Amino acid sequence: MSTLTKEKKAEYQDQLWKAAVTGLAKGLLVGLVTGFYINYKFNWGVNTKFFRTPYRFWYLMSWTIAGLAFDTDIAKHKISKQMALEREIRRTVNLSQEIGGIDIDLPK
Repeated sequence: MSTLTKEKKAEYQDQLWKAAVTGLAKGLLVGLVTGFYINYKFNWGVNTKFFRTPYRFWYLMSWTIAGLAFDTDIAKHKISKQMALEREIRRTVNLSQEIGGIDIDLPK
């Protein structure tokens, strides 16, 4: 397993933070929109009070956490694919240098 440089670690951490923030925003948006719909549907008209404040709060929180979890998981998969691709490129270059004596400079 290769060691990561500080720049790469910071880049991956930045990608995860961005994914977490966007996932949080997406989940919050879905929770708000569907929560308003459910609130309207079940609290007005012939329906009695059903969707009370504690249920609204936990409904919104569950959508927010779900959005955060899904987007960070997708970002982790993308980062692992990116790391595997970089490792494969380095392995191929090292092999071609050993076999053919080809000089290829890779960016660090």
